[in-house]
Amino acid sequence: MSETLDILGGLIEMLGPPVKVDHRRGWATWWCPFHPDAEKAGSSKKPNFGIHIEEGHWKCLRCGASGGSLKSLSFKLGPALSSSTKLTVNSVEGADWRPDPATYSTEIVREEDPTVPYLAEAMSAARGAMMRSPAWEYLANERGVQPRTSLVYGLGYGVARPKVRRKTLKMAQDSRLATDNGWWLWAEGIAYAEPPTRPMAIQVRHLREKAPMKYQTWGRLIQPMGAWRCKSHTKMVVVVEGMMDMLIMAQALNHRRMEEVRAVYTAGATPSYTMLEWFTKHPEYEYLLIPDPDDAGYDWIEPVSEAIRKGEGRCEVRFPPDELDPDEAVLAGWWPSELT
Repeated sequence: MSETLDILGGLIEMLGPPVKVDHRRGWATWWCPFHPDAEKAGSSKKPNFGIHIEEGHWKCLRCGASGGSLKSLSFKLGPALSSSTKLTVNSVEGADWRPDPATYSTEIVREEDPTVPYLAEAMSAARGAMMRSPAWEYLANERGVQPRTSLVYGLGYGVARPKVRRKTLKMAQDSRLATDNGWWLWAEGIAYAEPPTRPMAIQVRHLREKAPMKYQTWGRLIQPMGAWRCKSHTKMVVVVEGMMDMLIMAQALNHRRMEEVRAVYTAGATPSYTMLEWFTKHPEYEYLLIPDPDDAGYDWIEPVSEAIRKGEGRCEVRFPPDELDPDEAVLAGWWPSELT
């Protein structure tokens, strides 16, 4: 598996993140870079470009482009990568990137609104840059985030001047994500989009020195971050405050094969009104709240638990030991008894 992930990482550098990875069959699929596949004009509305991630051969079922090795793909991609073709992610290892309509709170976005949903092109560029960026070393070595977790959540590296269309740059400037001179404020940070396709919000964990704040968010926080992974079979939702807490908790749940449990985070200790409303509207889940060990964490418990009980849902609160943050505690071996 580690060798396959290394190959997959190299492919992501060339093509951006895959639409789907099927490790059982050994295939990964992308929107084809050699014809306008990403416009989804075909009858199936599905990606047509597949690469065998163990043997290296590749083929597009629509335009017929094909080759027998990753070296031949790299050579042929030379001119294709300079075109305007952009690739996006839908799912990795069975994690569906399309939000479940039954669990996703929707909000009408008018075409003229300069909002985050129009920045998917920039997020694609950020995802393509992640594996070879300083942020990847930080995630893997300092925070314990593994490759699969990064792929599932579509984490990206904030490129200071991504190669995007003028319309995309204009939308970023209107959203206050980019400056007038074309420099993006997410530069050198870890970018996370909610949901990964047509995001309503983008949050960045800044890594550069002298960043204005630790976390910065653009868009509408209309639901807990990570709630797009809640599906019809979800029974319990673990709620934490921060991005890293969610990533590590989700990673641990995956290792334990707890598919009926999902992790979400509230983007800080003061959840938005619409985010609290989401908890009220979803009493079908059991909730486990794991706060940060500080005064803000204690204050955070009250509005979240009240919102859950308002919808007649059930929740429990579990504090990590030794005043550790939730992600630190899980990495140190702690695990909530409610999840055993």
